[in-house]
Amino acid sequence: MNAQVAADLRAAADVLRRDGWTQGSYHGPGGCHCALGALVVATTGEELDPDEDPEVWSVRYSGAVEVLEKYTKRHTPQWNDAPGRTADEVIAALLAAADAAEASS
Repeated sequence: MNAQVAADLRAAADVLRRDGWTQGSYHGPGGCHCALGALVVATTGEELDPDEDPEVWSVRYSGAVEVLEKYTKRHTPQWNDAPGRTADEVIAALLAAADAAEASS
């Protein structure tokens, strides 16, 4: 399970590098994503809205969110949307959380 979570967190970082990062919505203009939106894309392959699409809440998505929140010590939407937050910080946190998940395997 931790190997899959680590892979999903790394894939979300790749999604942000490819598509761009945003605050305030799961998926923004031009195809960018917040941290959770990138995790949705990484785990489902689609730009779904977790608030409207219950199938998003898979074991994979939920596991990745849990590990990211453990790493950041904050609820992901508030952490992602904090004033001054940068795309580089979000990508670094996703990668660090992936490393932590792998280390705990």
